[in-house]
Amino acid sequence: MRIHLREITDQETELDFTQADKWVIDAVQSVDEDKTPSPAPASLRPVRAHFSLRKVDDVIVVSGDVDTQLRLLCSRCANAYPLDCSAHFSGLYCRDPAMAGVGHLEGAGKPAGQNKGFARHAHDFEASDAESGGSDLDITYLSQDFIDLGEVLTEQLRLQLPFQPLCQESCKGICANCGADQNTGRCACSKIRPTSPFSALRNFKAGS
Repeated sequence: MRIHLREITDQETELDFTQADKWVIDAVQSVDEDKTPSPAPASLRPVRAHFSLRKVDDVIVVSGDVDTQLRLLCSRCANAYPLDCSAHFSGLYCRDPAMAGVGHLEGAGKPAGQNKGFARHAHDFEASDAESGGSDLDITYLSQDFIDLGEVLTEQLRLQLPFQPLCQESCKGICANCGADQNTGRCACSKIRPTSPFSALRNFKAGS
């Protein structure tokens, strides 16, 4: 879902989307760790995405909320499980390489002193960012004259992924020997007498 920069003004634009929008489902599914095809249609997964866009000088301020469910793989038992995801996000975007801090990569940028307009509005960014619980003023450089809301949604959902996904805190994981899921019951490995590489020497008698 592309929003061209010329369509964004200093007046806040509010946009709402659901699972009925294919690009929304595609963005959510790209974050899923469990890629097993579901028997139910993908459009049945509930998704609510809200975006707010406005322009401050040459910077685009994007904020919003997303509520959906992700399909992850447990880091202990490797089973798939659903994770409810509800997050508020905000970000800054611009077409100016120097303002975004990538002027040295693009080989472009404005001469020193021409970014004073941005500094004048720094307090506006800090205030809006504080409302969302953040304080990071990093600006994302836009190489095209549009913002892809699908990419924004995917990025924000990836930020919600837990470092160690767990289907439940009490997950027992899998048996290190046979790979059985220990959440469904104990495997037979504990009853099997372990073999030793020295077992062949058990009955060995040294000569006199």
